[in-house]
Parts: sequence; structure tokens; C-alpha cells
Amino acid sequence: MVERHVAAVIVTLAFFLAGPLPASGQSRLGLVIGNDSYANVEPLKKAANDARAVAQSLTRIGFGVTLGLNLARRDFVRAIAEFESRLRPGDTAFVFYSGHGVEIEGANYLLPVDVPKVASGQQGVLRDEAVSTDALIQRLKARGTRAQILVLDACRDNPFRDNLGRSIGGARGLAAAQASSGVFIVYSAGIGESALDRLSDSDPHPNSVFTRSFLPLLESADKSMVEVAKTTRTRVKALAAEVGHQQSPAYYDEIDGDLFLARAGPPPTRPQASLPPTPQIPPQAIPQATPQPLPQVSSVPIAPAFVPQTAAPASGYMFADSDRRQLTRNELAGLSSDQLRIARNEIYARRGRFFRDPSLTAHFSRFSWYRPSTWDPPLNAVEKANVSLIQGLEHAGGGARDDLLRR
Repeated sequence: MVERHVAAVIVTLAFFLAGPLPASGQSRLGLVIGNDSYANVEPLKKAANDARAVAQSLTRIGFGVTLGLNLARRDFVRAIAEFESRLRPGDTAFVFYSGHGVEIEGANYLLPVDVPKVASGQQGVLRDEAVSTDALIQRLKARGTRAQILVLDACRDNPFRDNLGRSIGGARGLAAAQASSGVFIVYSAGIGESALDRLSDSDPHPNSVFTRSFLPLLESADKSMVEVAKTTRTRVKALAAEVGHQQSPAYYDEIDGDLFLARAGPPPTRPQASLPPTPQIPPQAIPQATPQPLPQVSSVPIAPAFVPQTAAPASGYMFADSDRRQLTRNELAGLSSDQLRIARNEIYARRGRFFRDPSLTAHFSRFSWYRPSTWDPPLNAVEKANVSLIQGLEHAGGGARDDLLRR
């Protein structure tokens, strides 16, 4: 029997109340985050899988979902800010978090994967490095959202507890709910209980005990959120009892009327987005999610979609060795502006760069080697030289470009 450390699944679930459907301008949007690859506290095994599975279920029932895996603090904060910016008055926000979390003096905090290892008495450091669930709820409410539903798969042993019994925050789990109007909160275990990550080391199921029980109910159109919470509790209690463990998910309802997640309604009016995992974690150690199109950012010019005049090889590379060999002006001669742009950006794509331009994302996503993981990938000296050369040719026009090519 293995207990999953204090992790939190904050789910601000988009919903429909019993009665009239929302106005056509209202959207159902979700932020889903799963953190496994912790650098300074014990890593988890199921959180990223849980996040992927929840994101897929939400998408199937009509949510626009932003998925982030293994986020460091900077990316975590940016993920929340970008999600917050997409919300409009009347929208319903769904935020799912799976990963480490901790309770400090009655408040709950979610831990990014680069959270430092802190000792007893360093509560202030941990507060500054973590994400407050109370602050998150207030930010979502400030956007005028209809409701915020939090599902906290966070009742694990404190990851900062030492072998002498000292710790920052409670020994296990998160604090009791302080839910305000319009908020529905579900905990994966009761207060003071610990939640199971898996039933045993040989448990083959890809999801935690709570998430595997919750997921099938998420898409049930005939079940209210209260019914989903109660049925999940029954299933989790039965599974945990098989290994002699007590785990009883709790919920707190501050929403008027019955709440349904999967009833038919208008499709999301804004596109899906995918957030990068933290750059500090080696890409091979992080299971990659299927890339999703990023939302258009108004401050960044979006180039028109293009079709290269010459098809790229099956590998997708125009220059498969541009990471280890300096290109020459002669071999770039005759390439169109669009082809030069592809040649330059494939250097970044090879390193796992996320692109704000959807045409670049669409182009590179066709190839299996493109596995986006960061906004700002490091380049080696050869790659920097090739980028500089190609940029010079892109910026030169007409005769000036011909002169450059002849040099």
C-alpha cells in the first residue's frame, strides 16, 4: 500500500444548473495541471496521468481545456495568469490540480515541481514558493465567473515532515474547506485521512485511487455534482478497504441548485491551449501530452498560414543536421521566405519550443520528433550561428538578399 503525498486537484468545473442553459456568450473553460517530477521532495507517479485523463474527459463534454504538466513555479504562476485572462463574466472555470500540496496554519498551498526542501520554522519560504488555493479562488471570482468548483486530491502525508515528526504544516492532508458562495469543493479524502496514490506497488492502474473512481462519473449527464461526489466517495472507500486503508472523500457545496457537469450546452467559444512543463526537468523523464493549439496572443504578431514551396522530407526537417553543422549561404540560396522561416524555426522546434504562431505549431506537430516542452529552449553555438545566418537572409530583400547569398 502506497500513500500519495499531499497533492491537490483543484478543479474549477464548468457546469449547468438545473433549469435554463447559460447565455450563448458564456464558456466552460478548464485549467488542468499534474505535477509528478519533483526535484527536492519525493516524486509522484500518477499525477500527470490523472491530469491527462481529466483533460480528455473535460474536452469530450465540451470544455476548452488548458493542460500543464510538471510546472515549475514560474510556469505555474504564468499558467494561472493566462487561464485567468481567458475568463469572461458568466464563464465557468474548471481548475484541476494533481500534485503535492500542504496546509499551513489553516490555508492550503499547491507545490510546483521546483519547490525547495524547507525545514520546520520556514513557513514563510514555503508560502512564497507555493500557490495559495484561496488566492486562486479569489482571482477566478474577480473575473466574474459563475462558479468555482475545486476537487482537491490533496490529502497525502506532508512531504516536509522529517523523521523526528517535525514538519511545516499539518502532518497529512489539507485544511477543512472555507468555501464561499458559488464554490463547490471535493477532497480526495476526509480531513486527517491520507489518500492512496495506488493500492500497492504492483497496482497497474494508471490513475490514483480517487481519480480512477471520479473519472467515469465526470461524463455522466444524469448525475449532479453532489451525486458524483457521493458515488466517488462510496467507490473510493470500497477500494481503500481492500487494502485495509480508510479513505473517505469529502465535499462542501456552496452553490444554489443542482450542479451538472456533462449536460449538453454551447461549445467553448475560445480554443484549447497547452502549457509547457518546467524546463528544469529532463524531457525524457516527463511523459509528454499531445500538443494542443495555443491561444492567440494579441501582443504577438501572428504570421499567416503558409505552404512551403518545397515539401519537407518525411522526417520533417529541412536541415536535419542544423544542430551540429553550420549551414552555408549557397545551400540556402533559392529558398523562399516561408522556407527560410521553417528552416530557422525547426532549430527551435528540435529543442522543444512552444510557438505562439498556430501555423508553426500545426506544421511541426505533424512530425513525431516535435515534443514541445518550453518557451525558451537553449541553443548551442552552431544553432545560434545558423539562426543568425537565416535571420539575415530573411531580413534582406531583393538585391540585398542576392548580395548576401553571393558572399
